[in-house]
Amino acid sequence: MRLVRLVPFALVFGLIPACGGSAKDDADEGPSVSLEELPAKYAEAFCQTFTNCVGDLYGIYRPGEECVKDFTVTVEEALATLPNAVDAGRVKYHGTKVQKCLDDMAAGGCDTLSQRASESCKAALEGTLEEGEDCSLDAECAGEQYCKLGASCPGKCAPYEQAGGPCASSDNCVSGLKCGDTGLCVAPSNEGEACEQGEPNCTDGLMCLGQDSAQKTPGKCYSIKEALSGKEGAACSLDGHLCADGFACEITSLAPIGGTCVAKVGSGDACKAAFPDECPADQYCAPGLNPLMGGTCTSKPTAGEKCAAGLGGGQICAPYTRCDADVCRDIAHAGEECNEDDTCYSGHCVNMACVTGSSCQ
Repeated sequence: MRLVRLVPFALVFGLIPACGGSAKDDADEGPSVSLEELPAKYAEAFCQTFTNCVGDLYGIYRPGEECVKDFTVTVEEALATLPNAVDAGRVKYHGTKVQKCLDDMAAGGCDTLSQRASESCKAALEGTLEEGEDCSLDAECAGEQYCKLGASCPGKCAPYEQAGGPCASSDNCVSGLKCGDTGLCVAPSNEGEACEQGEPNCTDGLMCLGQDSAQKTPGKCYSIKEALSGKEGAACSLDGHLCADGFACEITSLAPIGGTCVAKVGSGDACKAAFPDECPADQYCAPGLNPLMGGTCTSKPTAGEKCAAGLGGGQICAPYTRCDADVCRDIAHAGEECNEDDTCYSGHCVNMACVTGSSCQ
């Protein structure tokens, strides 16, 4: 059972490459952000926006990991081939305008996450190709366009897709729309509306709770404040109200799944099945014969070790590792083998290889 769909890491520069791309500074006057500095600076600004929107949701669903560290790698990989586009004149990189883009992003919130690109970011990274011209990455296309890919490279610059248009990711859709599970741009669900399992995903800043993939029933969109509100002793459930930061929903019943908010425990302490786990970030509650009877906080398996079984059929590995074919492995970089999207820093596993967001295959 998937408990939440994290806000997608859409690159508001339009930097996710289609077939190629990275950037270099030009001769603008004033302080400049170099290409070497850009991934870490961009990741810091984006993660600040993410936190402004949803609080410490990243720490809840990626315990023991840091948003900036993870996303810096994602941006580095997305930028890896952009110098070719700059050298060829398909992209103009204005290093002195980058900081304005980053400052605007860091000051934003959920609305910023839903936008394709702000004016300040479009000014910093300027595409030169017009509609219908051959392209290799979104950043090459001028104005409100992306690089629309076919079966092979190159693609063609095309306007962002309206509702009902085909998409491979939300970066292909106009601002405010998301790429749905059917591969079409759709308006996301708002607070109180149905989500997932055939319904649109929630708009940025909301959580989808209560969806059941086994029964194919949708959940409902909740605000972060409402969803993560339970303090110690409060009733909680996985289909509506979870616990505030520092507490965990200790499961006492399975039909429906629910329990009571409790304080988290220490390393090696006794524990019970809960969401999020009651144990420290590098440990999990290893159950006995009956998960509801409790267990002991135990170190999470590391790379090369068999994945541990988690709540609701999930698979557990140490921070910065992922479960791949029942074995924990380090998060994979672009070009490395994979079986699941979550295995890759980019979040995209295509034909058993990690690729950047919109890569041709």
